[in-house]
Amino acid sequence: MGVTDASAPSAPSDRAVISLLDAVVAVSSDLDLGEVLARLVGTACRLVDAQYGALGVLSGAHPGLADFVTEGLTREQRALIGPAPEGHGILGLLINDPRPLRLTDLTDHPASVGFPPGHPPMRTFLGAPVLVRGQVFGNLYLTEKRGGRDFTDDDERVVVALAAASGVAIENARLYALAHRQRQWSEAVAAVNRTVLRGVNPGQVAAEMARWAAEVAVAPLAVVSLAEEGGGQLVIEAAVGPHGREVAALVGSLMGSPHWREVLASRHPLLLLSRTGDEGDPPAGALRVAGGLDRHGATVVTPIVAGDTAYGLLAVGWPEGAQDLAAEHVEALGRFAEQVGLTLAAQGSQRDRARAGVLEDRERIARDMHDLVIQRLYATGLSLQGVARHLTGSVAERVDQAVDEIDLAVKEIRSTIFALHDTRARGQLAAELGEVVAGFVVSLGFVPRLVLAGDLEALPDPIGRDVVAVVREGLSNAVRHAQARAMSVEVRVTAERVVVEVVDDGVGMPSAMDRRSGLGNLVERAELNRGTLTTRSRRRGGTIVRWQVPLT
Repeated sequence: MGVTDASAPSAPSDRAVISLLDAVVAVSSDLDLGEVLARLVGTACRLVDAQYGALGVLSGAHPGLADFVTEGLTREQRALIGPAPEGHGILGLLINDPRPLRLTDLTDHPASVGFPPGHPPMRTFLGAPVLVRGQVFGNLYLTEKRGGRDFTDDDERVVVALAAASGVAIENARLYALAHRQRQWSEAVAAVNRTVLRGVNPGQVAAEMARWAAEVAVAPLAVVSLAEEGGGQLVIEAAVGPHGREVAALVGSLMGSPHWREVLASRHPLLLLSRTGDEGDPPAGALRVAGGLDRHGATVVTPIVAGDTAYGLLAVGWPEGAQDLAAEHVEALGRFAEQVGLTLAAQGSQRDRARAGVLEDRERIARDMHDLVIQRLYATGLSLQGVARHLTGSVAERVDQAVDEIDLAVKEIRSTIFALHDTRARGQLAAELGEVVAGFVVSLGFVPRLVLAGDLEALPDPIGRDVVAVVREGLSNAVRHAQARAMSVEVRVTAERVVVEVVDDGVGMPSAMDRRSGLGNLVERAELNRGTLTTRSRRRGGTIVRWQVPLT
């Protein structure tokens, strides 16, 4: 027979081991990280008979706690206590020295900083670190063992064992959450790519990109600004957030800071952090305020690039205190923007190939018209002239008229051949305007009428880019406000000026339209070129937007 050791575990400790095993199974039975953490705290409280418990999750972006999961406090008590602790006082002891800590009266400890108003009284304390892959994930805090008793050695061993075993469950939940987010980002990239490849206008692509970025990154604000052709200014094309519509209608000056150009040139995602009380205005402060967030908080700004081409910026904002959530999504947002940039580049290559194909077709048609049609018409005309010499009266007159018609047709065909060979800027600008108008067909539900008059080749490059932007903004405003059933876009170029008119038959101008609206950008473009923008309502319903700048 063996001798019973007096120091062997007693029956209660045996029951504690069985309860511990059951607790580990319960904690590991869920893959949602929030549920796993809540179960861990609740289970720890039940195992050691603690009235209150909490798990402080360490922050990876700054010293202190990123999350604080509680057990035992009512909703009213949490509201009275106020903001979650940041990791000072007794809580900070385990952050700085992650070892189990057991106190008979935590208020007597030199590190104690007291409790905020409304906090329930707490005396006994038991804390233990929670390790995940050898790294401290957070700390488990338990207070007020029921019956006024102190926490025991057994309690400490059970909590330490539970914290160690729960690390596996936490890691599984984190991996599951990571896989779920990666799947969401893949769906986001696929959805935006489908939008790009449908050939819709840039505004729709930007809107889809902002919507997915805000949804997957769990962010209240997402803004997409695109660079104008030829490396022009950044213009906000779409925004999702509390004031998303207002941001999408703001003038380009909001993105006019050199800071944004530097971020675009860096070609890497950037995490901007600011807190209330920091000196100076944060770089993203104006953008955050315009979008409906507080001036301070976490903002990720990532360029949309492909190769040597920079298409624009994606900015995503979270409220103050969400630094860790923002830090988790920096790389993912960068990859998302990069994938969209590659798709935009592929679309541009397709468009260039299509244009090259059009030019080849024009060359072929011009060649065939010259080699076949003109020569045949010329031969037919000579034959008719030969026959006419043997005819008299009205028959001879009709043949002469036919020869004249053939001569006129030859001249018109030669003019057409010359136009087909003309692939200079006028044709490129006209084609671009046609693409802009075509891009709004899906949003409008009909095909706008496009009229181009005058020598578009005479327009300087900056004004040509302005004309394209004005047409795009005019159509975009109509999509947002007009509810139109028909529209026309007319661009007229004379020796003195260029005039752009966008006319719709919609509901007329909104009463609160001002410089903060989408038309504000058009006003700025006109004023920079010493021109004007006028808007007026039509008597039969609708709006006429007229933008003109002098060329002399």
